[in-house]
Amino acid sequence: MDRKTIVLVAACVLLLVFWGQILEYTGLVDPPSEQPAVQQVTPDSMIPAGTPQPPPPTPGTTTQPTTTATEPVQAVQEIDSLNPEKLISITTPLYELTFTTHGGGLQKVALREHFYNGGDKVVMADDPVKVVPDFSAMNGALQGRQLAFECNQADLTLTEGSEPQKLTFTYDNGNGGRITKTYTINAERYDIDFDLTIDGIESFGIERAYHLVWGITPAPTQKDVGDDMGYFKAVAFLDGHEEFDDYDNNVMNEVVTGGTLWAGLRTKYFTSVMIPRTRPASGLIAAGVKSNVHIGGEAVEARQITTSLEMPIASQGSVSDSYTLYIGPIDYNFLKKYDNGLEELTSLGWVIIKPFSIAIIWLLPKIYSVIPNYGIVVLIFAFLIKLITYPLTRKQNLAMAKMKDLQPKMKAMQEKYKQDPAKLNKEMMKMYKEAGANPLSGCLPLLPQMPLFFALFTVFRTTIEFRGASFLGWITDLSVPDPLYILPVLMVVVMFIQQKMTITDPKQKMMVYIFPIFFGYISISFPAGLVLYWTGFSLLSFLEMMFIRKKQATVTVVEDKK
Repeated sequence: MDRKTIVLVAACVLLLVFWGQILEYTGLVDPPSEQPAVQQVTPDSMIPAGTPQPPPPTPGTTTQPTTTATEPVQAVQEIDSLNPEKLISITTPLYELTFTTHGGGLQKVALREHFYNGGDKVVMADDPVKVVPDFSAMNGALQGRQLAFECNQADLTLTEGSEPQKLTFTYDNGNGGRITKTYTINAERYDIDFDLTIDGIESFGIERAYHLVWGITPAPTQKDVGDDMGYFKAVAFLDGHEEFDDYDNNVMNEVVTGGTLWAGLRTKYFTSVMIPRTRPASGLIAAGVKSNVHIGGEAVEARQITTSLEMPIASQGSVSDSYTLYIGPIDYNFLKKYDNGLEELTSLGWVIIKPFSIAIIWLLPKIYSVIPNYGIVVLIFAFLIKLITYPLTRKQNLAMAKMKDLQPKMKAMQEKYKQDPAKLNKEMMKMYKEAGANPLSGCLPLLPQMPLFFALFTVFRTTIEFRGASFLGWITDLSVPDPLYILPVLMVVVMFIQQKMTITDPKQKMMVYIFPIFFGYISISFPAGLVLYWTGFSLLSFLEMMFIRKKQATVTVVEDKK
């Protein structure tokens, strides 16, 4: 191998060794967090209902992890048996909702258009002893879940085009205090309007502020539970989008002060967020506990997260606040419409990569609306990119052809000036100029491809559009690696043929084998959609190269006859 080949091989090795760090640096994957001690539990106990959360600390003036609050809060007191619980079911085209009068809130939320691998609907909240959103007094005088509300609404089903329906819960303490919680259900939206009114604040003993709490963590939705759990975080928007995942001794307890536009929690593909509409919150509390559990013999990090908005109030009189509760998929196009930074929940990569990611998630769903198969959409997208880069790739192929014609002259020069490298370099540059050849032009098509490649990696791996999107029989989810490795093998074969036809310098013949094997190895862990795109693009590049060479050969024959 010559010096250039050795350098390329070394670069491939370094890229392979530091591949994980490169992905973390570019924002394509999150860095691994500190691993807690492993506990042996059964799968069914991984997300136990009513898992105690760490107690909320007293708000301070800065973001501060608290390491002393490790004792769990006491279980919610039983509601008086004279006030039996009433459950109310509301069904919309997007939701299956279960409300309870014990706490006057949501006990269960299921998404009707999103499913687990087994086929059941994704459940965003389900806890028999909690409600979301809950509320509590900052001084601990009151917790909403302990109150038995009244509601006369019967079960309800909304269909497409139905008018929004209101659901009102009231609680009267008999001492001049009254709490009213009103939910407005929209038939075709992934959000619920929520109005909270507290009259007679002094009769409840509430001082300074109340907390609106989202305290139910959903179960993992993905087959790769470990990867899914890595995305479970408390989220908020203050000066910008923030995620909270700082655990000390397996406990997170962070207090943040400052105007807060929204807060909640997220998983890999879904989120539950509380959005104040009347006024911003004055801060938030992000609390959580984590532990490693065994599922099928594999250690998986599990998290239980609670997020609370702090809403200052006077110590007497009344207060009314309105919220929007977004409970649904992390869909960039959905979230962008709220105009409050919610779209930042979509993991779109580093600042250079993000514009490419946004363009992809804008274009591909539009093609999908015409051709409802994302596998075919990906191949069409590869064809479009090939059309866009055709002027560059044509220039690349012409340059390679000219460089091939110059090979005999290059060898003669290398022999003639082997004792004078400076003279050799000068003469070769002169030869390139006279022949109109550029040895670097072959790299031009790769420049726009690299950020596009990383953007596709991000889009296929983390955006909701490709979750569960199928292509052919064995590819049932384009967001995860090919389970049979058929696409990586096909990609290696196409790249090998392409390299075999491209590389003519005997000193670089090892690259014919190294590049395909290298890309085949790293593509094993790539989302199937990305490998499908790269395979389709490589195949189109091969056909394009054959077409250009055939055209060049025809031109050469005509010129020879003249």
